[in-house]
Amino acid sequence: MTPLRRTATTLLAGLGVTVATPAAWAEAPDITVGITDPDGVLNATATDTLVNETPLIDFPDQVRDVTYIVLDSSEDGLGTDEQFNDGLLDWVGDNEEHLVPDGTGEGAAWAPGSLIIAVGVSSRGYGVYCGDDVCSALDLFEGSHLDRTLADMKPGLQRGNWAVGMLDGARTAADPSLVAEESGPTQTQVLTGAGVLAVVGGGGAWWAVAATRRKKAATARGQFTEISDRYADVALRLDQIDVRANSLTSPIADDELRRQWAECRDSFLSVDSLLSATGLSQGADDKAFRSHATTLAEAHTAMNRTIRAEDTIDRIFAMEHGDARVRRRELVSLSEDVSAARAATASPVLQEMLADVASDVDALSGDLDAADFMDRYAATVRAYGHALSLVREKEMSELSMDTEERHAPRIYDTGYRVGAGYGNWIPFALISSWHSADVQAAQSSSSSGTNVSFSSGFSGGGGSARF
Repeated sequence: MTPLRRTATTLLAGLGVTVATPAAWAEAPDITVGITDPDGVLNATATDTLVNETPLIDFPDQVRDVTYIVLDSSEDGLGTDEQFNDGLLDWVGDNEEHLVPDGTGEGAAWAPGSLIIAVGVSSRGYGVYCGDDVCSALDLFEGSHLDRTLADMKPGLQRGNWAVGMLDGARTAADPSLVAEESGPTQTQVLTGAGVLAVVGGGGAWWAVAATRRKKAATARGQFTEISDRYADVALRLDQIDVRANSLTSPIADDELRRQWAECRDSFLSVDSLLSATGLSQGADDKAFRSHATTLAEAHTAMNRTIRAEDTIDRIFAMEHGDARVRRRELVSLSEDVSAARAATASPVLQEMLADVASDVDALSGDLDAADFMDRYAATVRAYGHALSLVREKEMSELSMDTEERHAPRIYDTGYRVGAGYGNWIPFALISSWHSADVQAAQSSSSSGTNVSFSSGFSGGGGSARF
């Protein structure tokens, strides 16, 4: 289908106008254009350009959702200066969860059908990302086409013309025949089909903007509904969770773990006041939900962190009170992590240290009812943490631990393992993913300048560069 026909069908349908079209027109999916600009970087003209021009691009059928993200002050604290991919992924995970339906951790990917074009004004980083189906159709997972797409964005971005830069990226991304070796940027496509669009007039742009706003409102409304459904139940248990957290007696329940719980608890206690300040109800209109989207996202995060922290506290409590099933499960996970570390370590001295840890884990596995189980578990974790610190020092010279995002999983994180952080233990699987990301980043920097790595082990396609 030509860009003109696809756009005409989309815009007329959005206005409720019935048109007779060939079967090929009817079968082509509509493209949803989303613009996320929390810091107000884009002016009205730039926004209109994006919503009007994007549907004209001849994307393959796999592309169902094109999302533009522009961040400025929202980059503060994200670490985008060091690793734009990681910072952008963290922001999306907190604010645009529909783009990462399986989360932002190891093995997760971008939402199917999605093409994401992001710009960080403060960090001067920018990236193009895609769902697996889109990456496959457009050959954008990594390589020459991704390099060319990022290169074609750079001139517009360097001049501060964010809309042109992002549109150039979208156009190049849509044509996998364009690769980095070809000379020169793509030409700006001319708006065609003025006759049809004139019939639609300004209504087409209004409809596209409205679709984006509806999506934002729907996300906020969904978060409000989830909070409404689950908050009271968690609130009723909060004192019980707090008592249980403060009753933990094993060495791994150290001051840092208690600080993390206190932070989590206090954030949850603010949820009620956050929601009350919005004045929202289930019957509120979309505009009201959009205006409070940031507050709802904060409250939603606080509630979910508390739920995850409760699960962590319950696991530690169960281990302390002799639950053999939970003890065995945690030891199996620990044993698998130690085995992975041993397989990846070359030094005979470090191998011997890790073998000692493995022996301790095996001994605990055969003595699940031991009265001193938790003391021995904590000692094993501490010894393992020391061994892994030497592995990082001796065999992972490329690994950087300077960014704020690189720390042991916390009790409210989905990847928390009992004992994480105690004795400076960070699971080897996490350390290894960071190391791989840094190695890939160094290789990308020395070649194309494109960074396709994510330190969390996130598997989504695409990558970033600097302008």
